[in-house]
Amino acid sequence: MNTTSIPIPPLEPQRGSSLVGKAYWVMLQRVTLIAAAIDVGYILLFMGLGSRPLAIVNFLSIAMYLGAYRLIQKRYNAAALVLIWVEVLGHAALGSLLIGWDSGFHYYLLLFIPAIVVANTRGYAAPMVLALLAYYLGLQALCSHWGPLDPLPVRSVQVVNWMHICLVFAMSAALAAVYRRTILIAGSRLRKQATQDPLTSLANRSHFEALAAHALARSQRDGAPVTLLLCDADLFKRINDQYGHAVGDAVLVAIANVLAANLRDGDVLARWGGEEFLALMPYCPLEAACATAERIRAAIAQAPLDVAQAPIALTMSFGVTQVRSTEDLHTAIARADKALYQSKNAGRNQVSVA
Repeated sequence: MNTTSIPIPPLEPQRGSSLVGKAYWVMLQRVTLIAAAIDVGYILLFMGLGSRPLAIVNFLSIAMYLGAYRLIQKRYNAAALVLIWVEVLGHAALGSLLIGWDSGFHYYLLLFIPAIVVANTRGYAAPMVLALLAYYLGLQALCSHWGPLDPLPVRSVQVVNWMHICLVFAMSAALAAVYRRTILIAGSRLRKQATQDPLTSLANRSHFEALAAHALARSQRDGAPVTLLLCDADLFKRINDQYGHAVGDAVLVAIANVLAANLRDGDVLARWGGEEFLALMPYCPLEAACATAERIRAAIAQAPLDVAQAPIALTMSFGVTQVRSTEDLHTAIARADKALYQSKNAGRNQVSVA
């Protein structure tokens, strides 16, 4: 039996589908090649131990793993999985029946349990685990009833059993590492979804409030000035109407990049909503924040954004205010919002201070 194959849950047949991701199938291709290579070693092992039937079985296993590799290449992924399942289940049964239950071939069946439970998302995990249990117990009963069909000396069976124990431990560790990496990646994606704006990758509103609360508390504790900068793209609806929403989204990303490039590392920047952006600037006097806002305003107004077939001219309006030591964040944001609308009402493309 190929002792390096990771048990894979069955998937519905679908030619060319990438059901669990391209990286998964690349990994599975590598596993099939490693499995085939190790089966070559098993051929030599069982020829040396005098079990010609098991050596022949390993020849068949090599052919099946190479066949699965080729099927994945042709994107017949479900067929490849079925072939791998047949090899693992059949090889465990043949090995146990030929040289006895004590050889440890049945250990590999247990590795299917976490694979089934973790990877199955359609409610079939419990029936499949029960079916695997029935297969396992049935195989044990057959081995007890018939005894080894091609017995080996006790010492040889012990050698095979020890090898299987070591390899199953290694496979379990490898399988756990795969699942751990999957969990870490999923956790990272969930954190991004919970904290980032999906379009601009800036902080979203809730994450901004959490970060700003910490930065504000630290600055107020030190007696340092904290400033809010709120800005909004002027007449943004015209861009969506003229160029389409895809170009409008590209404009928002470009704005986010300009803002991030002109703010400091310690500033907290977020997409506040729609075409509106908000930055909290700790340890920043009001005059310095106004200068930053004016620099950003001029950069956007003077250099059209290159996001479509032709550069798009755009202006932005700004509202700036200093956070008072006796007020909360939302009160200061409301004041910055009033300053922003002062800029809008005064003709847009300017910076106003509350």
